Amino acid sequence: MAAAWEAIPSAVSSLARRTFPAVPGFLKDAGTECGINIGLQAERAELEFPGFAQIVKENFNLMTPGNELKWPRIHPTPDSFNFTDGDWMVDFCESDRLLVHGHNLCWNSPSANPAWFHTVLDKSNASRYLTEHITTVMRHYSGRVDSWDIVNEPTVFWSRRPDGLYPGIWLNLLGPTYIDVAFHAAAAADPKALRIMNVYDVEHGIADHEKNRTATVRLLEELLDRGVPIQAVGVESHLDTTLPPGGAGLSRFIKQVRDMGLQMLITELDVNDTGVQGSFQERDEVVAKTYGNYLMEVVPSSGTKNVIFWTPTDKWDWLNSIHSAKFERADKTMHRPGLLDYTMQRKPAFGTVHSTVEEICAKQGR
Repeated sequence: MAAAWEAIPSAVSSLARRTFPAVPGFLKDAGTECGINIGLQAERAELEFPGFAQIVKENFNLMTPGNELKWPRIHPTPDSFNFTDGDWMVDFCESDRLLVHGHNLCWNSPSANPAWFHTVLDKSNASRYLTEHITTVMRHYSGRVDSWDIVNEPTVFWSRRPDGLYPGIWLNLLGPTYIDVAFHAAAAADPKALRIMNVYDVEHGIADHEKNRTATVRLLEELLDRGVPIQAVGVESHLDTTLPPGGAGLSRFIKQVRDMGLQMLITELDVNDTGVQGSFQERDEVVAKTYGNYLMEVVPSSGTKNVIFWTPTDKWDWLNSIHSAKFERADKTMHRPGLLDYTMQRKPAFGTVHSTVEEICAKQGR
């Protein structure tokens, strides 16, 4: 047991005496009292896996389609759109009254964009393609998608630019105002959908995350000064058990965002357990406590009404697909970040999330 606890930050160990009882209810019910939506990220192939769709329907009231609404899937060639998988996902959500969170409409990451970008886009047509894509996609789903990540991960701590912007095709071709183009197009296409700037690497109490928090706040101030119609900030929340919690830096960031009049959402919550040693039970308890501490740290202060889990089950964990030493466990076993295990059984994290959200709601009702 000692080896596992050595990897737990001091703030995480503050929940050490919590127990993990079997939870008779469903996750989405925990937030009912105070209007907190409990969401997940999933793909069509996962929802077609036997039994998983029923688990989703019972436990969640919000869904992020994992890849079905991204450029490569929905805009495969310069002159064509393919809504087949996206429509399937939205239809699934509507049939079971799940809200839809759209992800995403603009991202500089090379892996997130179709190959034709490199031979078609240039400075003369990039704004037109970006506007047409956002307009076409958002109008297609007008009234059916509750919120959209309009721009994904605009800042990164490793950027060599003074403004901290993520280098990539949109920034290279349009400059920083690619963000303006995207948000204005979104506001015109579906004014009722919540417009979000989705950010990452702002959650932990380390210098790199503080650098990105500072760059994000500066960017938000500039966007609002220019009249860019941004409405909310999504904090991805890919947590790492080996890093300290956000502490004062994260609290300050949350306050700065809210003082701008912007909403804040938790959009991609999961836990990286690469550095946690011990038995499955010991590892699962560390993951559970990490979830609980983070929710307690962020949900009340941010006022978020959406908490979306990026890895609901260990069966489909993106960390296992990344072939990098950074994410390779010393014991060579699979990661265990999910609320459910490989066989879709509830884990300690499920109970901790359920009880923590209930506790938050109870306190808000006082």
